[in-house]
Amino acid sequence: MNTYKLENLIKLDENIVTNETKLSICLTANGFYFSLIDNKFRLKCLGEFTVDLSGGLTQIMMNMKACFSSIGIHIFNFRDIRVVFPSERNTWVPYRLYDVAKNKDYVSTTNAVYSSDTIIANVVEKLDAVSVFAYPLQVYNGLKILMPKAHYVCPSQVLAEYAFDVASLRNDTFIICKRNGACDFALFKNGQFTLSNTFTYKTPEDLIYFVLYTMQQTGINSGDVCLLLTGCEYTEEEQRLLKKFVREVSYANCGENIVLSEEFKSIDIQKYFMVLA
Repeated sequence: MNTYKLENLIKLDENIVTNETKLSICLTANGFYFSLIDNKFRLKCLGEFTVDLSGGLTQIMMNMKACFSSIGIHIFNFRDIRVVFPSERNTWVPYRLYDVAKNKDYVSTTNAVYSSDTIIANVVEKLDAVSVFAYPLQVYNGLKILMPKAHYVCPSQVLAEYAFDVASLRNDTFIICKRNGACDFALFKNGQFTLSNTFTYKTPEDLIYFVLYTMQQTGINSGDVCLLLTGCEYTEEEQRLLKKFVREVSYANCGENIVLSEEFKSIDIQKYFMVLA
């Protein structure tokens, strides 16, 4: 009996040359989605699975391998692998102040850290900072054994690195990525990385309240900021309210650095931002 379900798949080539391809995976509450991009920046495959990744190490490894094997892909010898963990327990530390021995302390200052967690830290050179976050050890170890050379990041890092390039062209940039009733975001003020976090909400009014409150607390004018949306589809009411109170609202151009063939033009690319940015 299959332990997974293929929700969506567009695969251009049956034979993927793995050592010329980057694999990006983003975990979700119920599984994961992924992309394959070759060394000429061409999107070759985009897919999504529902699968249980909450069991023991062996089960996690077997389930992940089974998903990819079912579509003719084996997880080895890729040029690069990145896995995005949807952690809401993360923080940033200026590089000049960073001490690897204090990783747990950095996260526990503002978030709960459990004995079953692993702490992951990534130096982000373009931001001159270190991204530190907590994630359940069982899941991390299962994927680490399966993909030992993979680079593990949290959504805030993906957003901050993307917004860094956008913010270099304008002063204030606010990017929001929606997922399952929550939003990850990164904020740049005067071209400088200022804040990133995650918030949950239930109504469109909650969403616009949080956006406006965050801008107020950081001294950003809603008439000057560039608000970028990405991730899961925003409702008409959410879009209406955001555009009512923020002058410049648009969708992030998550495919600007890759070549998209016609096969991918019919799907909502924004949903796959984390594996395309």
